[in-house]
Amino acid sequence: MILERKRALAGLKEGDGQSCRQVFDATYEDVYCRTLLIMQDEVQASSFMEEFYTALFAAAGDAAGSADVEKWFWQQYYRLLRKDYHRLLETLGKGGSLKGKGALAEIPAALPLLHRILLVMSVEDGFTSDEISGIFGLAAEKVDGELSKLASLLPALAKKQQDSASAWLASWETLLAGAFFGILAASGTDWVDELFASAAKAAGVDTAGKSAKDDFEYFVADVDLSEEKPLREAVRTSEPEEEFDDEDDEDDEGDDEDEDDEDDDDDDDDRYDWDLEDDNRKMIILGVVLALVLVAVVAFGVHIFTSRDSGSSDVQTEESSEADAELVIKGEGEDEESEEEAEVVEEEIPEETEETEEIEEEETTVTMQANTSSLNVRSEGSTNGDVLTQLSQGEQVEVLSDTSEDWVQIRCIEQDDLEGYVMTQYLSEIEE
Repeated sequence: MILERKRALAGLKEGDGQSCRQVFDATYEDVYCRTLLIMQDEVQASSFMEEFYTALFAAAGDAAGSADVEKWFWQQYYRLLRKDYHRLLETLGKGGSLKGKGALAEIPAALPLLHRILLVMSVEDGFTSDEISGIFGLAAEKVDGELSKLASLLPALAKKQQDSASAWLASWETLLAGAFFGILAASGTDWVDELFASAAKAAGVDTAGKSAKDDFEYFVADVDLSEEKPLREAVRTSEPEEEFDDEDDEDDEGDDEDEDDEDDDDDDDDRYDWDLEDDNRKMIILGVVLALVLVAVVAFGVHIFTSRDSGSSDVQTEESSEADAELVIKGEGEDEESEEEAEVVEEEIPEETEETEEIEEEETTVTMQANTSSLNVRSEGSTNGDVLTQLSQGEQVEVLSDTSEDWVQIRCIEQDDLEGYVMTQYLSEIEE
């Protein structure tokens, strides 16, 4: 399936109906499993897949400029998820489930939408934190922190699963593989052709163009199937017995003896050939054994020689250690006092630094609220930044930077801890 997908994506740059169909057939199962696992809703997943393939077919020409077409394919998929993120938040129900698709597919439903996307991007498609940051506008450190949280949440989420599914619960990799298997096993294919036709029509792709040409080269090993002639007849055909004269019997006995002599000669020749091969094998084995014995003798001699040297050196080191011990005893009292003072200083310093760090963290984090009905949260501290979400009036946020600046960095407490930037003038302190 992976080779078929790579081959189909390589032909995507042609942009005709047949290449688009090949790409769709090679990728729709992977796209369907990812979308259904992220959205936890079949209707929304089908609608999003149609939108994705429509945009993909329309931008097929851009694939020619990409060195890794498969990576480009999944980048298009997750960029569309980023674009529709807020719409999906409004339409998707919280805590949705996929009944009939397997228990493993329902486990990610306990996670927020953003965390499901980060999980599939990192585990299933191998996106790094920097690549995820480039698509979703989150800090790379933030992405790493959220992924580490997901790894620690797996045992708690999988606690109520049956024992039959325990083999899939060792890690997120195995769990997603089992979830994909359950989704494909419980899903039909009656919707596939209809979805492709709708996406191709919306993208303006001519599906009635030239027929697909299978130019795949099949490699078949050359095998000589000609019938080999047997060395000897294994079974002789039986002939009806006839009565012969005594002279004929003697001639036949002589012929039989000649045939037996020829067979014996052939057997001698065969044995001679086999004996030569056996002698060669024996010589090789004997050479290997002699080499191993020689190596063992040399190693034993080296071991004896080194052990003698080490014995003499041990006697010298024992004498020197006794002399050093007498010197250490003389200054033992002063060293003990200095070591105790050093330990007291080392124990006091970390406590002071921990207290100062806690004070700094308390001072840098401030909770404020929006004082306008619709406040845009942007990806950077300017009006040129992308709008990540909106705050309603009175919605509380955590301020992560200095409030004396025109723009401040905030964390949306009520929106999955999403971080962004807003103008300071539209925030005010919370009235008690």
